[in-house]
Amino acid sequence: MTDNDHQLSGEVLFEIPTCTNVELLSERIRPQWAGWAILEGDVWIVAAELSDDPSDLAALLRQVEAYVADTGLQAIRYRLDGCFHIMEAPALEHAA
Repeated sequence: MTDNDHQLSGEVLFEIPTCTNVELLSERIRPQWAGWAILEGDVWIVAAELSDDPSDLAALLRQVEAYVADTGLQAIRYRLDGCFHIMEAPALEHAA
């Protein structure tokens, strides 16, 4: 195994339900993360390119998590390094 086997790919793909949601996500993550969007079947794919900064992935995922919460989506699926993951909106705190 080489050091390259442990490096992240340079791109994260997010599955987004509607064109309006694509626009909202793109406004939130661009221009910090370059990328593209395309409709594949009935799902929009939004790509974000990562920099070499080790904290870049965490910053991107925090922005997307906030987008999921702000738009009222329950969850979205994303792909990183060939594996699919689910990002859920943060749980709302209920008043006691």
